[in-house]
Amino acid sequence: MGRLTRRSVLGGIAGLGSAAAWPNSVLPATAARKKTPYGIAVELGPFRKDPLYRAALIKYADILVPMNALKWGQLRYDKARFDFSGADEIIEFAKRHGKTIRGHNLLWYNYNPKWVDAITTARDAEKVLVEHIERVVDRYRGTISSWDVVNEVLAHNPLEQGRWRKGVWFSNLGARQMEIAFAAAARTDPAAQLVINDYDLENIGPRFDARREAILQIIRNLQDQNIPVHGVGFQAHLYPEREIDQPGMAAFLQKLQQLGIKILVTELDVIDWKLSRNLIKRDIGTASITAEFLRAIYSQGPIDSISTWGITDRYSWISDVFKRKDGAPNRPLPLDRNYQPKPMFDIIEKYRESN
Repeated sequence: MGRLTRRSVLGGIAGLGSAAAWPNSVLPATAARKKTPYGIAVELGPFRKDPLYRAALIKYADILVPMNALKWGQLRYDKARFDFSGADEIIEFAKRHGKTIRGHNLLWYNYNPKWVDAITTARDAEKVLVEHIERVVDRYRGTISSWDVVNEVLAHNPLEQGRWRKGVWFSNLGARQMEIAFAAAARTDPAAQLVINDYDLENIGPRFDARREAILQIIRNLQDQNIPVHGVGFQAHLYPEREIDQPGMAAFLQKLQQLGIKILVTELDVIDWKLSRNLIKRDIGTASITAEFLRAIYSQGPIDSISTWGITDRYSWISDVFKRKDGAPNRPLPLDRNYQPKPMFDIIEKYRESN
């Protein structure tokens, strides 16, 4: 195959038929407005060893998000102490280069150290959770402007499993985990934006409807108790084989706006394991589903930010979790393995400019 360029991909759309191309309706008209801030989740290993990775962060990002360095498994692997070294490296880099910083995350059912998963009483769970949130948020007060306070709290399928994801926090605190976490974060940094972050909010079907409705109920419950919650983070790990629910998303976004809730895209990437091996067709598919999702998320007006879960195909969790059966390397992110922008990058830029 000859050299793959964005022009060749975009030019290939006409010859591949309507199934492979995105319609003009998904491309917004640009206007002279402030662009939506663009964020990149930063993986500590590549950040430390790859100068091209750091250069891409400087060149493209408005916001940097420590990908794992602020999670319990890295901050609290030893019960006796906090290890902020990895997070501090990324945050100092962000400050040095004039980037905004988002925090991810303060409560998650996953990636907890063994001593946390061994907690068996509500009293101990609340004490440990509040101590953790107060210590972490206070350390970065005035530096981290937005927090994913609670991450993936919903059950994968609320219709079959109930609303809540099972784990140490739910087992010990039940629904109170939300109230405790958001109240502690708000008390510690009243100026921070506090976000509930989750996946599978954008597709068609009863499971996705149930997840959207559960988010609304959680937000209303917090607001009824005067506990601040400011945003919903759409992880947006997109599957091209799933259709975006344009009307369902529009209705959901309208309800969030009525509640005064901001919209963030927090972890955008494309799970390309079922797309064609052909690079042109695959990049068209990746760009197409990105465009369809962004059309939905922008349907009710400007959003707060767009962040991708990484920046280059060279480093992505998808390459480990969703390996292609044909053995071809995954291409889930805006830049390829050589740090060259792909059509997905162009789509993101189009929507950012339309804000």
